[in-house]
Amino acid sequence: MLDSIQFTTSELLFAAVVSFFLTWFIVNITAFRRLLRKNVAEYGYLSKDIGRILQRCYALFPVDRLSFRGETYKRGASIRITTAQQRIFEGELIGLNNKHMVCIMTKKHIIAHDLENIEDIKIIDKIDVRF
Repeated sequence: MLDSIQFTTSELLFAAVVSFFLTWFIVNITAFRRLLRKNVAEYGYLSKDIGRILQRCYALFPVDRLSFRGETYKRGASIRITTAQQRIFEGELIGLNNKHMVCIMTKKHIIAHDLENIEDIKIIDKIDVRF
């Protein structure tokens, strides 16, 4: 039965081109869906998890004001922290706990750092780009 099936060169070429574009379309759609799922929230966390994560952080770091070298920073402020090891973290201030640990949420991580090991804290401006 398969011996009687014959294809012309143009039919094979057409089938190859159609299959290429169909495969390309499917690969790009799945990559786009994966990208949408991955970048749901501003900070790279999944939106269904961000509320639960923040509530846990607020419970662990209940003090919403941070006083450092005469300056006061409120929860939610965008800050840049420079540590004694000269590491720099930029993110949103979550809070302070009774053990003098500061918590900030960066784009990829939630970081707690001892206040005694912080050299400098500065307010940074959020850049709002809208098209």
